[in-house]
Amino acid sequence: MVNPDNDKCQSTTGWVPIESLEDLEGPIALYHRDEQLYALAIPPKEEMQARADTNEQVPALYTLDNASLMESEPLSVEQVFAVRRSVPMAGPADAEATMYSLKSFVGTYLSADRHGRLSCASTAIGALEMWTPVLLPDRGDGAIAFMIRPPGVSEDRFLSAETNNTAPEGRPAVLTGSTLPVHIHALGTSIGYSQVFFAKCQAAIRQKRQQAIAATAADSIVGIAPMSGNLAVDEATQAKRFQSFQGGRPRPTAERSMPDLNSAKQAGKYGEGLLDRREKTKSDRYCK
Repeated sequence: MVNPDNDKCQSTTGWVPIESLEDLEGPIALYHRDEQLYALAIPPKEEMQARADTNEQVPALYTLDNASLMESEPLSVEQVFAVRRSVPMAGPADAEATMYSLKSFVGTYLSADRHGRLSCASTAIGALEMWTPVLLPDRGDGAIAFMIRPPGVSEDRFLSAETNNTAPEGRPAVLTGSTLPVHIHALGTSIGYSQVFFAKCQAAIRQKRQQAIAATAADSIVGIAPMSGNLAVDEATQAKRFQSFQGGRPRPTAERSMPDLNSAKQAGKYGEGLLDRREKTKSDRYCK
């Protein structure tokens, strides 16, 4: 199930399958496909109140009736996770450079303990919240597995989903509206059918990221110095390159938005942040 590359590039709205690890940074929807299609989500508030263990958010898979994977989009904020690098400043040689964390809409992170139990209760990122994504292009568009090694475990474990009539000992059974219980855990030791998920990102965010990457690549070709990291200097430099001029002077964005750019820099999205600021001025000839 592979779409032509030109069809992927034309998608600028809605949710589309991820194509690279860079697409993981931002809002992400995760699906698992078995006899039916399921969306990974944290339980709605009403469901949590009906349970006895209301102190802990337990992620679950929810059935999407008569749904197509390619056409499916999140139906509620419970089905969206904000994904970011666990350690944004990690260098390429650091093990943490390939680790990501999944944040729910209530500000808690997807965790897995040494027994394979999943939860979404932690408000901080630690070893239990650091997942290593594995792209699986041969399994279909957006196919991905999530690997983790909690402290006290000697081998890698994988996020897994099983549809069985009997829940294995120690694994929570969550009814999803279908006739079969779906068990989600992190006990898988290798990638099989149960460990394959499908991730979708927002097409508009991907487009902005690709524009920022293209601008940086163009700079290197023509010999323009890379960004210095100084917020004011970099914005002024990019304004002179990209903006239309009025009265012979570029139009920088308001000073009050500087904290937004600083936050983008800390999150590893400096180029995208600069692009967003140029877009707000409505004067970038490449970003209308």
